[in-house]
Amino acid sequence: MYKIGILGYPIKHSLSPKIHNYWLKEMNINGKYDAIKTPLKKLEKTIKNLSKKGYKGLNLTIPLKEEALKYINKKNKTVNIIGAANVLIFSKKGQIEGKNTDVYGFKKAILDLVKNKKRQMATVIGSGGAARAIVYVLIQMNYKRIIIFNRTKKNAEIIKEDFLKKFSNNLKIKISCENLKKIKNNIKQTNLLINTTPMGMKNFPNLNIDIKNLRTDAAVFDLIYNPLETKLIKESKKRGIKSINGLDMLIYQAQKSFYYWLNKTPKITDKLKKILEKEIK
Repeated sequence: MYKIGILGYPIKHSLSPKIHNYWLKEMNINGKYDAIKTPLKKLEKTIKNLSKKGYKGLNLTIPLKEEALKYINKKNKTVNIIGAANVLIFSKKGQIEGKNTDVYGFKKAILDLVKNKKRQMATVIGSGGAARAIVYVLIQMNYKRIIIFNRTKKNAEIIKEDFLKKFSNNLKIKISCENLKKIKNNIKQTNLLINTTPMGMKNFPNLNIDIKNLRTDAAVFDLIYNPLETKLIKESKKRGIKSINGLDMLIYQAQKSFYYWLNKTPKITDKLKKILEKEIK
């Protein structure tokens, strides 16, 4: 029996078990995917225990994606550049490999949203592992300027410095950082606004930002998928701004994770999406 799981804190909100267990059943694979509540301080112990128990691998969510790098033996280029892993693969010899499927998931999910839209300026809210994956994709998509907003500006600056180092200062893109309180007057020119924080998620406070200055031809991507419509998405819709939640990104990154563990690519269907949307409602 294949054993896989997701670690996070909190973890009750995660739809990953629904997705992976659905695929395991659909593909007649004898396996089980669990959600395991794991605070930061218990991460090392939990990873080692599950590896010994014969798990194929794990997903990682808030707040573990960066911390996990300490316990990985092998990282691919993407993980090295981003500095965050959301997938662990366990080998029979006890080796742990880290990968990042957030990059793949975000790239696939955002294509329709930014189709035929200008790529001058992107605004990213947050400074965690997901924000790092998003900044990396925005660099690949040739946005001219990226502003990272965070409640603690210093944490946003760490991401900026990391990327400048990794790209040996050859970045043609300008990355700047600001305190979240200053967002209202700094989003007038943005073409794409992305929330990577848990603010707005079920059982979390709302992301209280004013988007009155956001252009109506801009686009909004909220990585949250529970609820399906956060305050940010509702306000964007009211103003006629194209927006999406994080459900597609979640499914795409899950598809790639599944492939890394089991060497099989599951199908993404409307049936699966409807099951997930029903679960959230």
